[in-house]
Amino acid sequence: MKVFLDTNVFVEYIFEREQFPSVQRIFQAITEKQIEGITSHATFYTLAYLSEQMLKHKGIHRPELTEQTRMIIRSMLQLVRVGNLEHEDMIAGVDDASFSDIEDSFQHQCAIRNQCDYLITININDFLNTSEPLISVLTPNNFVESVLNQ
Repeated sequence: MKVFLDTNVFVEYIFEREQFPSVQRIFQAITEKQIEGITSHATFYTLAYLSEQMLKHKGIHRPELTEQTRMIIRSMLQLVRVGNLEHEDMIAGVDDASFSDIEDSFQHQCAIRNQCDYLITININDFLNTSEPLISVLTPNNFVESVLNQ
């Protein structure tokens, strides 16, 4: 089973927010090869930026800031595979009128291209009107409850 992880799932984990325990359980399932985790290239651009901001806020500066950011990104890259996204997928993402947030549309296109069974996101409302019903969209909590705990 393939699961696409939206950027905000990683953010939830890094910042230990409300759904952290469920995200941790999903990462455990990926590590144990129960499921395959996939995300997009764009996720890592955002994670690099947010990780640096978090570390700066903690008073960490270069060169340690760069090394800690690399460690965070490397650990996430060891968990998931970066999915392929073709030029025509980007066009489809731009043109998909069911999305008001084009970045979410690109994430959705990446999940489709990589034949994911689930798209896991914190902001489930961003994917409610999708024109592609083949991918189930769940929050981390819902995914753990309805899929992993079955």
